[in-house]
Amino acid sequence: MIFQPLTAGLLALCSSTFTSASVIPPLANQGVLNYADHANTAHDIDADSVTRPSWFTSTLMARRLLALSPNGVISTTFPSQIPAWSRTPAEVAGLPIGLREYIADCDGILPEYLSHGDNGDPTILALRIATTFRNTAAGSNLSLEIDWWDHLSEAGAVYPGLPPSPAALPRITLFGYLDPLPELSGIAAVNLEKCFLRSHPDAKYWLPGTPGSPHASFWARLVVTQVYWIGGFGDVQQIGWMNVTEWKGIRRDGSLAGVGDGRGWEDVRLPGEKHPAHGAL
Repeated sequence: MIFQPLTAGLLALCSSTFTSASVIPPLANQGVLNYADHANTAHDIDADSVTRPSWFTSTLMARRLLALSPNGVISTTFPSQIPAWSRTPAEVAGLPIGLREYIADCDGILPEYLSHGDNGDPTILALRIATTFRNTAAGSNLSLEIDWWDHLSEAGAVYPGLPPSPAALPRITLFGYLDPLPELSGIAAVNLEKCFLRSHPDAKYWLPGTPGSPHASFWARLVVTQVYWIGGFGDVQQIGWMNVTEWKGIRRDGSLAGVGDGRGWEDVRLPGEKHPAHGAL
């Protein structure tokens, strides 16, 4: 069967059945989007030179995406019954809502008794008044979506024959639960604040315990239980559920014994990145 180029590309992009255990046909056996007439010739890519990265390399890229991302969209659901005193419309009971929140990859600087070993559980500065955290307090599940779409101008065209396209850039959704951190003091609090404020200097005004803060806040982390990855278009990138053991075993400069080939997320680059990585982490 021969697909029209656009149909084949969309099927590759939208499929939700690919997993690390799936049998994915090689690039030569798949339809390739053909937008040559509209391509940015400065970024033309030879389709024959494009190969799909391994699942472990993709997981390294996903961990790097987390490490470089200052925010993401957290999705929760409203309670099935909205309290009568609430200003939230009763009609949204049980419905999902996605809101962008500040995050940072700071677990590795937490005290040893508290850290999860820098295993990819993002740190979140939670405002008690915010809808996201009111929903989790009421028992909602949550997921966190982060992506590389803001880097389109740097990445340029990354797919053969296609002009620069956000859909060709990676994104992940992390599933799990919110784990509030205990109140920190001394050097532990200083280290966490320094790590988080590196990405969010404005957040110093509503850090936990800040005098005169407009909002009450607390530190929390998303404990990751599942990871869904879309590396780009499915004929040149992996799409599907990642190996959570590999996700949790990757570190910046290497991986735990028995995890992948020993590389860390510093050994890969996302589309458009230069060597070394953007900024100091």
